Amino acid sequence: MLESQSVEKGELARLHAATCLSMTRFINGHQCPKLAHMIVHQLNQLLTHPELEPVSNARDMYLQMLEHWQKIAAQLLEQQHARKTAAVYH
Repeated sequence: MLESQSVEKGELARLHAATCLSMTRFINGHQCPKLAHMIVHQLNQLLTHPELEPVSNARDMYLQMLEHWQKIAAQLLEQQHARKTAAVYH
């Protein structure tokens, strides 16, 4: 039982680390809609992870980050769509 809990907590930590790495890649210049969407997906996974306490500072932080990254992803998709539309008309 203890080993199972340790594995799940390790999974949560790995997911958190992967999300941080994705954000770092984005901030360091790899700003594409796919990466932003992946960050949104990872944040959703963190929020639904069974080891995340329903009422916690971590949950509040992930919710704020999710809202922020959803806006970024939407803006990037809109910009990408605008560039494609402009290219069609030129």
